Formats: sequence, C-alpha cells, structure tokens
Amino acid sequence: EMHSRLAIVQEATDSLGSFSDGLTMGLASLLMSPKFLFITEAVEPDPVNSDANRLNEYSIASRLSFLLWNTAPDDALLTAAENGELHTEAGLEANVVRMMDSPRLKTGIRAFFSDMLEFSEFDFLEKDSVIYPAFGVAAGRDAKEQTLRTIAHHIIDLDADYRDLFTTRKTFMTRALGLIYRVQVEAPRGTWQLYEFPPDDHRVGIQTHLGFLSLNSHPGRSSPTLRGAAIREMLLCQKVPDPPPDVDFSGFNDPDSPAKTARERLDAHSTNAACAGCHRITDPIGLALENFDGAGQFQLEENGVYIDTSGDLDGILFEDSVGLGLALRNNPATTACLVNRLYAYASGAILPSRDPWLAYLNDNFAKDGYSVKSLLKRITTSKSYYAVSPADTLSKEK
Repeated sequence: EMHSRLAIVQEATDSLGSFSDGLTMGLASLLMSPKFLFITEAVEPDPVNSDANRLNEYSIASRLSFLLWNTAPDDALLTAAENGELHTEAGLEANVVRMMDSPRLKTGIRAFFSDMLEFSEFDFLEKDSVIYPAFGVAAGRDAKEQTLRTIAHHIIDLDADYRDLFTTRKTFMTRALGLIYRVQVEAPRGTWQLYEFPPDDHRVGIQTHLGFLSLNSHPGRSSPTLRGAAIREMLLCQKVPDPPPDVDFSGFNDPDSPAKTARERLDAHSTNAACAGCHRITDPIGLALENFDGAGQFQLEENGVYIDTSGDLDGILFEDSVGLGLALRNNPATTACLVNRLYAYASGAILPSRDPWLAYLNDNFAKDGYSVKSLLKRITTSKSYYAVSPADTLSKEK
C-alpha cells in the first residue's frame, strides 16, 4: 500500500513537474482509499468449526478499541492480538477490563453519545443574536461539552443507572453557560465546575440542557415539534414520519396570529388530518419543554401568557419538564433504545427489535441496575459480538 502511494507521488511529480503537486496527488489518493475510509475486518477459518469463519485477532482488537476508546488499538492490545490472547475467554476479558479501567473509556462513551444525540449538528448551529444575545460561540461550544461531560461523569465516574440521566440535576457549568442558565459560576473563565440545580428547578435531565434544547429549535424560537421528534427518535428509537410536502405553515408562522403560545399555534396542525398523526406523537412531549426558549433559557410566559407545559408520553400524564423526565426514565423504550443503539454502533449491524440477543442484553441491562459499563463489558466479552457472516471480509464506515 505504501509503495503504491509513493509511486503515485513519483508519477505525479514527473508529470506535473512539481514535487509539491506530486505530494498533493499522493495524499489525495490516500484520503480516497477504501482502506483509509473504512475499517476492514478480516476473517479466518475457525479451528473449532471447519464450516465457519471467525474474526482474526487484529480485527477483534480494532473492534474493541474503536468502540471503547474511539481510536486504533494501542501496543498492549496489538501484542495481545499477536500472542493469540483475544481468542481465549480469559485473555479477551483481561483486555476488556484493562481498557475499561483506562481514562480513554470516556473518549469512547463521548463519541457514542455524540453520535446518538446527533451533536455533529453543532457545527451548523445558528441562533439569532438579536433575540438571544447571550448565546454566542462560547455558549454553543460549552453547551455540547456540558452534556457530554455530564454523561461521561454519570456513566463512568459514578457508574450510575442510565435512566437517571433523564432526572438528574447534577451537571457541569462554565461562566458562558451561567449567563444563559442565569446561575452564578465561581469557576475561572474557561474552566468547568460541578453544579447541581436546586430541587425545585425545572432543569432535570440532559433533555433540559442547553445542548439538547438549542439544537432542536429554530434560530429565533423554540420548537415543540422538533424537540418531541428528537426525544422519540434519539432517546426512544421511534421513527417519526416525515411531514407531507404540501404542509401549510403560514398559520403557525403568522406574526399577526391571535394565538399567543406555541400550544395555541400548534392547534392548527392537530386539527389537520394530514398533520395530526405525527403531531400527536411529538407535540405533547415537546410542549413540556416550552419553559425553555429557542436558546434554552428559562421562561414562564410567552407573549404575556402563562405557558401550559402539561402533556403525556405513551399514556403517562405529566405537568412539566420534571414529569417528562420521570416519564422518560420509567419508559421501557428508553433502555431498549440504548441497547439497540449501542449494539448497532459497536457492530455496524442493526438487529430486529425482537432479536433474542437484544432481548438477552436488555434483560441483563436491567439486572445490572442499568449500568452502561456492565452492558459494554457484556457485549465486548460475548462470542456473539464477534460472530461473522460467511463472507470473507466485512467492512463498516469509520
């Protein structure tokens, strides 16, 4: 592979008459190479079962490292692969334990949840600076980091119940975030401090963080529909159908409308047969978060009218964001979604929701107190995680 890249550089240099241009062509060919863009997993004959294949040692090492650390294997893991340790139960478990005890595990956890919550969209996040003057570049950057720090601390440092991410008031704060949350932050500028919202605060769970609220809103206003859809799709793994192409938004967006609140404006969709089906599964959830504007700032009124945040999630009634957090925590779909997403992320394979392997993981996730660390260990030390199809090579996107 290296020789072929060097040959491209040499040929391009001779053809273009410039070593710099030749090097550019060589690097461009590298960036387009499938071996650069994809993680290639190699298989070998299974010595125990002559009719089957298995992942080779180095593919097992890569699968482990990219999941747990979000990077390539280190020297210790490569040495374990070279020595044949990863095909033994004891050797595999020892390496999984070593990797999970490493600080690098937080990098892997952060990468998974950043993917699950679609935090790559922060690169394109825009807020109207006139409407939300406090939400600048620093606040947007820190909003993403706040949620990832909270998740990593909760799941790894505390090894706490995954469900409590939706009811916890413990988080981290910077001065830039403090301006929007309207709380006093003692930490020096640019640093983080542990913070816990008061018991009577509306902020409970990561779904009330600035990151989730601002990302699932419009540049100049909140969106109960976007927020409700995000909870359905990201946290509950329930697909919300796309809106029909001919939806009329003029009534909702009309600045002269007599409707003062988002709930009143959304009534137009709930009475339209073409819209009602989707809005019934999104809006009752998103309206519970209407105490937070498009930048995630707290508000009790909209246009001088008190905001009604009552609603329901799959038949569970609630009055506000606190009740929504509790409904999310206790919904079986919340934990099942996490298991499905984590296994799909880890293996590159999407299994049917009723698959026996997923049922096994769900049952043991509950028995382990909904510990994500225990779930990760159960996945990575299981033979099912490394099972392969009859194909000679399996590939998945990097």
